[in-house]
Amino acid sequence: MFMNDDIGDPHVKVGDRVTMSPMWKHDTAAGEVINITRHYVIVKWDNCNGDWHYTYEQAKRLQLI
Repeated sequence: MFMNDDIGDPHVKVGDRVTMSPMWKHDTAAGEVINITRHYVIVKWDNCNGDWHYTYEQAKRLQLI
């Protein structure tokens, strides 16, 4: 995990269970933060294919479960 003051610090950490509403075509989705990179928070949603990349600004919508 690479963080510095220029990029910001997400309010979630790897392994956190999160929810987002709305999430793409879904009213709500729950999943797990699987990685945090220099620019993205990556979430594996339950029942949604793939790993979803969110900028730190977009990740502000993630709510801890």
